[in-house]
Amino acid sequence: MDQSSLSREQLEQRASVMELLVNAGWQLKNVEAFEDDLWLPAEVTARKRVPACIMELGYSFEDAYVSFAAAQFHEGRAEYVIYVDSFEESVEVIQTLLAASEQMTVAGAARLSRQLAASYPGEVFFFTGAESVELTATNALDVFHRSNSEMACSTGVCVANRRNPVRELN
Repeated sequence: MDQSSLSREQLEQRASVMELLVNAGWQLKNVEAFEDDLWLPAEVTARKRVPACIMELGYSFEDAYVSFAAAQFHEGRAEYVIYVDSFEESVEVIQTLLAASEQMTVAGAARLSRQLAASYPGEVFFFTGAESVELTATNALDVFHRSNSEMACSTGVCVANRRNPVRELN
């Protein structure tokens, strides 16, 4: 969505989400593009690097979701979208993600998806590009393990003893 399409209330809510992220040490992305009224898939996007991974968080007013990704070169990634019913619910999701972010790992992000799936049943999804998979407390770790294994093999990094911290959680 572009800036001119947001209501005054949504612009104020966007500012409050950005403040939450900045106060938690996240670096905002696409700020100038939004101010130039360019269309963006998420009106708020931020990135943070911690010792174990790099994370990206997005929030879309138009499509009512919070997206989260944690990645590390040798461990793969955990990436998912949480659909929200209200701004208040989106703030709850963002605060949950921020509270865990300082100690985040790829495996920790996968575990957190299980917690979010339990709190927001039917609203947490993993997207492969071709399909969406609803994440639940019972399937989340397997979904991320399978995705990371397939990605590693497709890039030629498929080795039998490749460490996969998401798989080690099972």
